[in-house]
Amino acid sequence: MFRLILMSASIVIALLGIQFPAQAEDDDRRAALAVPSNTPAKNFYVGGRLGFGDNDYPGSNQDGSVTNVRSESNDTTFALTGGYHLNENVAVQAGYHDFGQSDFAGDSSGGESWNAGPVSALHESDGWELGVMGRWPITDRWYGLGFMGWLWWESKETFVESTGTTTVSESGGDATYAVGLEYDTGQRNKLFYRFMGSHHKVGDFGYDVNSASAEMVWRFP
Repeated sequence: MFRLILMSASIVIALLGIQFPAQAEDDDRRAALAVPSNTPAKNFYVGGRLGFGDNDYPGSNQDGSVTNVRSESNDTTFALTGGYHLNENVAVQAGYHDFGQSDFAGDSSGGESWNAGPVSALHESDGWELGVMGRWPITDRWYGLGFMGWLWWESKETFVESTGTTTVSESGGDATYAVGLEYDTGQRNKLFYRFMGSHHKVGDFGYDVNSASAEMVWRFP
């Protein structure tokens, strides 16, 4: 999981082109706030997250009869999040996650799962999440993050073989967790960058989706 956090930092540099601003004076951080820090409206925040995920789905389609296997377990993921800070260290957070796709293809000689001939499988999943985010200061700008919650997922599998195409749709829920780092840009306590490593389970067979992502978070007002 720590490796995922490090990988997420590279996403910011490569995909978002983020540059950390210079350290701001404490007085500048407090100046001209539209809403006082103890006002409830200031505790709301929204975020947008971009990353990549790894889904162990492809391996579940190998019944021993498939050769010339071609599979892809990685895809781009994204999420939209929103939350409310109960205090500086604890927030309630909800979000929508799109986990992308993973696929499997090859040639089957006929087995337990496949008829003989070319075969392929495609898995797509997304879901809604609700949980609690913990936030602990490391320095005056860096914070450690820990999230635990519940994911209501939807999953679709499409199987193609010589006898035709079959689509299986599923829905359910599983516990989820994430760890990461947060950077305060110093722009009047409004803009933050998060680097997250997340673990989700989707599908009735509990496929593991591990993702590394970078997020921009805006705290109101």
